Amino acid sequence: MSKIFTVNLPDIGEGVVEGEVIEWLKQPNDPLEQDEPVVVVMTDKATVELPAPYPGKLLKQYFKVGEIALRDKPLYDIEVAAGSKLTPHKEPTKEPSCTAEKPLKSKPVAPICAQAKAQPQTNISSHRPLASPATRKLAQEMGLDLNQITPTGREGEVTKEDLKSYAKQGSGAQSTSTPQPLPAFPGDQEKPLVGIRLLMAKKMAEAKREIPHFSYFEQVDVTRLVQLRERFKPEAAKEGISVTFMPFLIKALSRAICQYPEANSAIDMVHHKLLIHQEQHVGIAMSTPYGLIVPVLKNVEKQSLNDLIRSYHQLKTQAVEGKLHSSDMKGSTITISNFGVLDGKGLWATPIINYPEVAILAVARIQKEPVVKNGDIVIRDMLNLSWSFDHRVIDGEFAARFSHCFASHLHNPATLL
Repeated sequence: MSKIFTVNLPDIGEGVVEGEVIEWLKQPNDPLEQDEPVVVVMTDKATVELPAPYPGKLLKQYFKVGEIALRDKPLYDIEVAAGSKLTPHKEPTKEPSCTAEKPLKSKPVAPICAQAKAQPQTNISSHRPLASPATRKLAQEMGLDLNQITPTGREGEVTKEDLKSYAKQGSGAQSTSTPQPLPAFPGDQEKPLVGIRLLMAKKMAEAKREIPHFSYFEQVDVTRLVQLRERFKPEAAKEGISVTFMPFLIKALSRAICQYPEANSAIDMVHHKLLIHQEQHVGIAMSTPYGLIVPVLKNVEKQSLNDLIRSYHQLKTQAVEGKLHSSDMKGSTITISNFGVLDGKGLWATPIINYPEVAILAVARIQKEPVVKNGDIVIRDMLNLSWSFDHRVIDGEFAARFSHCFASHLHNPATLL
């Protein structure tokens, strides 16, 4: 007679009580080895693979991709292989590991967590709101943030009635009316929007809804910056570090912020004030198979160029190896996105600001171009800068002066030393 063992969602730590199923690595009737990853679950702290506690085969999945599993509640069933001895209430035999990049499951990616706001608005609670799974699902369908809802249920629980009441108040939330079905065409394939991709979709919508964006573009001659980077390469190579342009961009950004501190701020519309951050925490947008993440380099204003080269190398290595902590993903005050590292020769972009910041920079690939210098046509290394600013805080004149200040540090990189 076969033995059936039910695996519950384990205590992943840090007060996590639920997780979203974002991928099943095994399907019903698939054979399982002990400690073999079965399912990928994303919490508000990290994305983890959960391994099988016994050998056998996967018998039943209790949740579909995109659904919320609860701690200590059934997640999946195993038909345990003959000869395996069951231990009552046995938990998985090894700690959850960071999720593997699909399909190379041996290579982890960074733990994915919600991009924390550097300075949360004071009317938004910093604690996870109490609500039932059904209420959470309804809030997701209505496009509502549970943190924004005043709870009326027992022990401060948000109820379905709270959601409907909030929506009727004309608070800017989505209408509770039944959404119109999307047009469908023959051959359409459905792909669930789950995990970090769903999180980023909501964050981008929030940013565009809350922030009046405007863009500013500038081109800068970085020939001397290219030469300076070459000088740093030999010494860095001795430490196993590959020198990129990002530390130089971060240092130039820090220098510019010192002269224009409002670019490193957040606006509080509830109390009608601007929070100008004294610390500079630069978010660096990176692409992963599960979507965009923004690890944060902290206190760049206190770091020399050599320090930044080392700390950026360490942060990037941790991201590639899946060793980022949740604290590495929180607290950015301004963001840089480098689309120049991608294939192609894109020239300009209109990046979306990482709410509640007020500025974001997107940089293209450095390319050699003919330019006029002292009346002659010469070949120079040119870099295109694409800014997006929050027009509630930054006007056109400020944007132009700030961008020119940043560009001048790249054009004359001796100021970065």
